[in-house]
Amino acid sequence: MGISVIIVNYQSQQFLADCLLTLQKNFNEKIVEIIIVNNDSNRLSESFIANNPTLKIINLPSNQGFSKACNHGANVAKGEILFFLNPDTQIISADPAVIIKHLNTPQTGIIAPKLVSLNGEVQPWSAGKSINPLSLIKNNLGIIESKSVWENASLSSVDWVSGAAFLISKKLFLSIGGFDQNFFMYFEDVDFCQRIKGAGYNILRLPDFSVLHIGGQSYDNLSKQKSHYYQSQDYYFKKHFGLVAKILIKLLRNVSSFFSST
Repeated sequence: MGISVIIVNYQSQQFLADCLLTLQKNFNEKIVEIIIVNNDSNRLSESFIANNPTLKIINLPSNQGFSKACNHGANVAKGEILFFLNPDTQIISADPAVIIKHLNTPQTGIIAPKLVSLNGEVQPWSAGKSINPLSLIKNNLGIIESKSVWENASLSSVDWVSGAAFLISKKLFLSIGGFDQNFFMYFEDVDFCQRIKGAGYNILRLPDFSVLHIGGQSYDNLSKQKSHYYQSQDYYFKKHFGLVAKILIKLLRNVSSFFSST
């Protein structure tokens, strides 16, 4: 089964060379194409394009958001498997045959790696348990139930994984409706995983499949980053739990902000 790799680039060209090198080293025989959706008004450099002539590059006119850019890539992909991968990632270890075997298991929807940070530790909030009003209240109280998920060293079924790196069949991705494009950035992965689970599929996290994720590289404006995060959080809770949940989340946010500033 051929893999179409989809990388959404926004202000991250400096990471692409290392990402592509480790990707081709670990997945080369299974890759049918690498699609870079350039979600940036600044085009990729001529030297980068010349050094990577086999890439399929889709230039969007402006930053249309992560969800929409991923969907663009998925719609033109030729492979039976889609591998969504952030540009600021590097494959540390992977066995494509094992990954595809797991993906072909009945009722398996998504395969995701263990994400690690630059310090070599497992990246917090890279996978977890269901995100709902109760879990958010617990998080605010310091009860982080998802920590046991991202620290799990065994193959496990989880409620959600980060959109920084995961594989899914193209057929399933399209049948679910792709990413909800109302999410500009953040929570699109949690929402997508919730829909996958709702359709009766499992999400598997394989710790032997390991990916470095540098993270936080596409934003140079902290206030804009916070704005996108909170907008997506509000939309997610309203979509899945109703208007009352959205109001509760905003209240919790304001209370938390008040105490953190005093």
